[in-house]
Amino acid sequence: MDTVCHSFSVPRAARWWSAGPAEKTERRGTLIVLHGYGQLPEYFIRKFRPLAEAGWHVVAPEGAHRFYLQGTEGRVGASWMTKEARLDDIADQTVFLDTLLGQLEEGMAKGPRVLLGFSQGVATALRWAALGGRGAGWWDGIIAHSGVIPSDLRCLDGSLADAPRLDLIVGTQDPYIQDRDDRFQRSEAAWIEGGGAPDRLRLHTFDGGHDVDSASVQAVLDGLG
Repeated sequence: MDTVCHSFSVPRAARWWSAGPAEKTERRGTLIVLHGYGQLPEYFIRKFRPLAEAGWHVVAPEGAHRFYLQGTEGRVGASWMTKEARLDDIADQTVFLDTLLGQLEEGMAKGPRVLLGFSQGVATALRWAALGGRGAGWWDGIIAHSGVIPSDLRCLDGSLADAPRLDLIVGTQDPYIQDRDDRFQRSEAAWIEGGGAPDRLRLHTFDGGHDVDSASVQAVLDGLG
């Protein structure tokens, strides 16, 4: 007996969190942060509290896949995708993030618009920048924090040709990154393969592990002018 996979689209509830000044006129800029595997944005956004207190409007969307981190009860985490039906997930998350951005635009400050991905969120951020409706050039800055630039941007028909500077942030004690030089070379290759300009890639390191370093992020944001 042959089996056939079928699919169709359905509406779903999507969640996001925000922090920072409530008034548009008080905001220095917009920072959209995409969490890593097994994290929840409700807690992930707290890592950016110093930036929110400094005037940034921080927005943390949630990946569509929620699951128990251990067994069948207890703490819950979220992820952006797995290898299963990956093209469907990439398309779905692009629509979700584009839709969220449409809701946010009217309330955005005139300051920089920055996209940050952490760990698994790096691949999601770069795919969104390359495939999203506004294009990579809409952003004033992109930050890849402790993650991998996806190597599939060109085959997905995405482009980073108009992308702004990409800042890579890596902890010196990150257990998932054994060789920073090799990781940078592979990231550079994936960036260029996706259309990114070689002279728009910068590497930053901090003394720490696989976690968000708000001081490094703040330094990158301050450098945007």
